[in-house]
Amino acid sequence: MSIYNENKKNLLCEIGFKKEVQRIDLGLCPFCGISIKEEDFRDELSKKEFKISGLCQKCQDKVFEE
Repeated sequence: MSIYNENKKNLLCEIGFKKEVQRIDLGLCPFCGISIKEEDFRDELSKKEFKISGLCQKCQDKVFEE
């Protein structure tokens, strides 16, 4: 279920994000490790952010809190 292509995965692993990439490959949030389900996202913007960062809705809320 990786949201990243092989080049991006390799680069992220090389710069120290191997654990996070592995979590995303397993369908888990790279920050908190919970299982990701599409229905957990509240809107299209949150789904779009997931495709960029792999973050679950709860972690997105923490990262982007006002």
